[in-house]
Amino acid sequence: MVWLKRLGLGIAAIVALLIAVIIYIVVFIDPNDFKKELKDVASKQAGVTLRLDGDISWSFFPWLGLELADIGVALGDQPELVQFGKAEFGLAILPLLSQTVQVDRVKLIDLKANLAVDKQGGQNWVSAITADSTRSPNTVTAQTTNEPSSTSSSAPLSLPNIQLDQLLVQNAIVQYRDEQNDVILNTTLNLELNNVRWDEAWPMLLDVSLETSNLAGQNKINTDVVLGANLSIFPEKEVASLEKITLKTNTVADFLPVSPLDASISIEQVNVNLPQENVLIDRAQFDTLGVNLLATINAYQILSAPAFDGTLELAQMNPRDLLALLSIELPEMSDSKALTSLSANMSLSGTAKKLQVTPFELNFDETTFNTTAQVDLEPLYWDVSLKGNALDVDRYLPPKSDEPEAAINSPEATSPPPADTSIEELLPVELIRTLNGRVSVELENLKVLNLKLDSLTAKSTQSNGLVKLEPLNVDLYSGSAQLNANVDVRKNTPIITVHPDVKNVQIRPLLNDFMELEKIAGNAVINGSIDLKGNSVDALMSSLSGDLLVEVKEGALVGMNLTKTVCAGIAATRSESLSQSAWGEDTPFELLTFPAHIVNGDVSTPGLAITAVGLQVTGNGVISLPDSSLNYKTHVAFAGSQLDNACRVKDTFTELAFPIVCEGHFSDDPAGLCAPDIKGFGKVFADLAKAKLNVKLDAEKVRAKAKLDAAKARAQEKLDAEKARAKAKLKEEEEKAKEKLEDKLKSSLKGLFG
Repeated sequence: MVWLKRLGLGIAAIVALLIAVIIYIVVFIDPNDFKKELKDVASKQAGVTLRLDGDISWSFFPWLGLELADIGVALGDQPELVQFGKAEFGLAILPLLSQTVQVDRVKLIDLKANLAVDKQGGQNWVSAITADSTRSPNTVTAQTTNEPSSTSSSAPLSLPNIQLDQLLVQNAIVQYRDEQNDVILNTTLNLELNNVRWDEAWPMLLDVSLETSNLAGQNKINTDVVLGANLSIFPEKEVASLEKITLKTNTVADFLPVSPLDASISIEQVNVNLPQENVLIDRAQFDTLGVNLLATINAYQILSAPAFDGTLELAQMNPRDLLALLSIELPEMSDSKALTSLSANMSLSGTAKKLQVTPFELNFDETTFNTTAQVDLEPLYWDVSLKGNALDVDRYLPPKSDEPEAAINSPEATSPPPADTSIEELLPVELIRTLNGRVSVELENLKVLNLKLDSLTAKSTQSNGLVKLEPLNVDLYSGSAQLNANVDVRKNTPIITVHPDVKNVQIRPLLNDFMELEKIAGNAVINGSIDLKGNSVDALMSSLSGDLLVEVKEGALVGMNLTKTVCAGIAATRSESLSQSAWGEDTPFELLTFPAHIVNGDVSTPGLAITAVGLQVTGNGVISLPDSSLNYKTHVAFAGSQLDNACRVKDTFTELAFPIVCEGHFSDDPAGLCAPDIKGFGKVFADLAKAKLNVKLDAEKVRAKAKLDAAKARAQEKLDAEKARAKAKLKEEEEKAKEKLEDKLKSSLKGLFG
């Protein structure tokens, strides 16, 4: 036991001696006396010039502490690169024995750094020694090539056990000047980390003020950034995690439409897993200018075979307010409340070669779209399916103007207006030429160009400037339409071909909605083929060509009563007038049919035929779509009317066809478009009188011929009777002569033989 006691006394003596030495060093040795030695070591060993103008203080137990003030660092004889107003740290001694680095504080106060790049790209933070080594890498290459290649495949990351109570960087100013890229960047930052421990969450707070401009001090951008988060690092698992991330920015710049511009980002959690190459971002929320975007993104194998999935959600916002803040002026729209509500959400996934969106829901004002999409990136190709309802396109179009109608009714309308070369193109030609994919669309309750469509379904393929609709099906106005169409922009002038097949569409409300034209009513059946060329409404209308077969059943010519018009012509020939109250405004018919031949927007219908009760109409003429006018002549045959005595006709008149001329612009009063052709009516009656005279003459000729034939017959009968009597007398005389001859012959014979 004596030796144990002596050992204890010995250890105590050693500890006492160490304490005495530390006390002696701290009390009697001034670290400032070693400034010159420190400068010499830094200069000789690292080529660094130190400036130690402030006091140096230290401590040894239980913390190895060092505090420096007013420090400058330069590379060689260059200007000082870094300056510190104050730097201090404290390191625990005893935990080092267990390979634990325990630091109670690291403080850098009033740090200043001056970084510069000259016009040749030289960097002032690179010393001459480092620059020489980078210019002559051969030696290093030779050394490294002789070393065996390291295989850091699955070896776990080995780090010392670090415990840091506080890391504080206060008022750090970094000035960066780049003459090569004409940039100046001034940064002021403060950083605080607390309770830094492996496998534990430690708070982090960073605020940065950035000012950037060109070398002349122009184009300034000032940004303040505040970042807060809880950081966790798991060295053995090679995993890092950030929780409760908040990032706020405030940016001031002349070029920004909104200045200052505030933005914030908050993220629930970010996990980084190095072995699995995964980055998982949970509930990242971005908020600025009234736009709130929430995202969850998971990225997998980002270094070897990148893939990702996630969700995005755009909270309801007002696009008009956003565009107003951005000083973007919207074109005038028919509805001032259009474009005031927008929200969206989507689920997406993909790889480096493919992107999938299933589904994407977009709520746009009162319209909802649901979309699924798959996009191949190499080569670019997409397959998109879109479903939507309650879309009113007209709300977003400019309001209608009355100027075109005024221009039509003006005297100058007789001469065509000069061409407007500034007409905006309807088709985005360059964009269409880049399209390559397939799109299917299903829409319900659609309104476009004032046409109301109950439903629309379409399948389209796009390939290098050729867009095909195969087919487009539309339910509208109690009927249906099927269109097969092509849009070809592979050449300079777009070409559109349409093959319509329309069945039982109510044409009156359709034309009224589309063109404010109420000229015809009924169930329309249309089929044929038409072609259009150009990229404006005028060009398309002027180039419209093709053939259509049109039938309208159980309809009416609205605003024009052809029976009344014919009767007015009949009454005019008699110098009589019609009673206006006895007539309706329309001409009802059972069937209207005509083959329409279209050339450059002019529609001619040589086979027009209208069948109605007591009325038969045929016609021919031209309807000009570019001029919005018609020049048409019809012939109406009818059996008269009991509505007005002035329209009485004889039975012979029912076989006549009375001419009516329809001429004018679509905007004219329908009642004044058609009028009887008085001259034509006179010709009809003249032809009728001539026909009657010809009939009378023919009758007289027949009667005269009959008399002549009768006289001839009587003369022939008399002649025949005379011939018969003469023949009978001759025969009688012949009989008598024969008898005489026979008697004489008998007498002669008798005398000869007697």
